[in-house]
Amino acid sequence: MNPYVFEPTRPVVQTKQGKLRGVTYGDVNIFMGVEYAHAKRFHMPEEIPSWEGIKDAYRHGPVAKQVLAPNTFSYYRGLHMLELESEDCQNLNIWAPKTLNGEKKAVFVWIHGGGFFGGNAFEEISFDGFNLAHHGDIIFVSINHRLNILAHMNLEDYGEEFKNSGNAGIADLVAAMKWIHENIAAFGGDPENVTICGHSGGGGKVQCLLQIEEAAPYFQRAICLSGARHATVYPINTQENSKAIAKAMLDDLGITKENIDKIYDVPFTDLIRVCKAHSNPLSWSPVPNDYFPGFPGDVGLMPFSKDKPVIFSTVLGEFTTNAGWMTGKTYPKYLTDEQIATHYRSGITEEAAMARIKETYGDRAQEVVDAYLKAYPTHEFKDLLYTTNRNNTMATTMANYGNANVFQCVQAYNMPYMGGTTAQHTAGDIPYWFRTIQHTDAKFMIYGDEECGLKVSNEMSQALVNFCYTGNPSQDGLEWNAFTVENGETMIWDRVSEVRGYHDKAYMELIAEIRAAQAAAK
Repeated sequence: MNPYVFEPTRPVVQTKQGKLRGVTYGDVNIFMGVEYAHAKRFHMPEEIPSWEGIKDAYRHGPVAKQVLAPNTFSYYRGLHMLELESEDCQNLNIWAPKTLNGEKKAVFVWIHGGGFFGGNAFEEISFDGFNLAHHGDIIFVSINHRLNILAHMNLEDYGEEFKNSGNAGIADLVAAMKWIHENIAAFGGDPENVTICGHSGGGGKVQCLLQIEEAAPYFQRAICLSGARHATVYPINTQENSKAIAKAMLDDLGITKENIDKIYDVPFTDLIRVCKAHSNPLSWSPVPNDYFPGFPGDVGLMPFSKDKPVIFSTVLGEFTTNAGWMTGKTYPKYLTDEQIATHYRSGITEEAAMARIKETYGDRAQEVVDAYLKAYPTHEFKDLLYTTNRNNTMATTMANYGNANVFQCVQAYNMPYMGGTTAQHTAGDIPYWFRTIQHTDAKFMIYGDEECGLKVSNEMSQALVNFCYTGNPSQDGLEWNAFTVENGETMIWDRVSEVRGYHDKAYMELIAEIRAAQAAAK
């Protein structure tokens, strides 16, 4: 029997509001486009009403309205442009093991990236939850929610109904978590064993949920992948600033407090126009208030979350994509021979790489190389051209706030394509965590090194599954101890994965020292 076929009999589950019908593929039941809430524009989400009969749930629901075109560095990032966009985007997707064996399954909740302004729950093939449900025996849930203007426009001064409009997108996530808590048992999940996980902007959203008291009972642990909120990327939003931007936009639209009801009829294209005229769409983010006190790095970790186990993960290359932060040439759309020869690992010679390192670090270039190779001894020195300097900020912050269950890791495995590619933002870790590297459309990332690439993926995904079930990501033969300020223990996912304490501290301190000296000399 081929396990990877759709069964003719479709599974039906009873939720709080009514019955849902999904599909069964192999040994996994799949439910798509499941509504968890609805909301009037700029209002808080509300519980969906009950229904009679059976609702079909085997098609993707609409995705959030998008302000910007998709990122060009990923083919899959463009797929959401083919999907239906709607302001009514509060829906989620569920992959649940068909065989329950009378046991409640751990629940893994995926929150997509794209900052707080773009993306959706299925824009990349790596976001597919089938393999984790199948191999990991967990329930995988992914969430669509409001973004950008519709999620974070602070209209508090225009009426009580807009009291939390600056956090509407985060409130959607809280509503989704509540729905999961109330309904996931019907799919075989344990509502008291839920892990939230987000990548990039989704990691920022994970940090938001850690700070919101209403959300706290709905999850027990968290994973933040390349998503430690950083003020240089997302400037700290304030009540004052967010209100000023909202007023400028409404003034442009001819809307005042007296005629605020007109905001409901403004076409989204006009909202985009005034958004771009009066703000940076990239800076739209949650607004600190009574509902959301602020990010942990800004205001401290809320006491109701201090004991929740958390994983903080980065990748060695993050935003470099082998173009190197020193060149400033990230994500080139098309590669010329000159770019390959001078900027890309597959083309650059050791002599050229060293020359570029000397351009940046001067007579201390060899010190930098030696420190880098000590931190990553299985790598070539020219890989530091494509290394985004990570930091221990969030792990240290959480540990200092008294969380004894903080785990830190870095994906350092060089993918073999293009002559060896440093792990990069999104593509360099998600397919490994979710075991989607085995998909035909993603397997090019390990072509020529399949055995090792699959080994790294199996190690990472097993750590994720173990963390979901127990709060401890250790596995047989690969002990992963919690991070403390004293030990700095970090899991390094690589050809030979291992835990080391502050493995790259000397390298990072050296880089900081050189940059400070260079800045002072200017």
